[in-house]
Amino acid sequence: MTPERRLDQMEPLMADSLQKIDRLIEGQGKLVEGQGRILEIATRADQKADITAHKLDITVQKVDIVAKGVAELTISTQRQYEDLKAGQEAIMQYLREKLP
Repeated sequence: MTPERRLDQMEPLMADSLQKIDRLIEGQGKLVEGQGRILEIATRADQKADITAHKLDITVQKVDIVAKGVAELTISTQRQYEDLKAGQEAIMQYLREKLP
């Protein structure tokens, strides 16, 4: 077999192989693009998670403040009720003593 004939036989195989390699390279480029997009999405999701966690911390602090305020108001109201009840009892005692 002559070198020229051998080259004629190998040429279509090489062309086909090179075409396949080009498609693989193109596919890898698309994969790299996709990975870049995934990284961007993951970064944004991570940032949003950090913001949400910060907002949650603030909300928890506010709830703690409100709970403390409600507890203090409850105690204050209870004391005022007890003072009012004692005052009413004193008035009733006074009226019992003064009225026949």
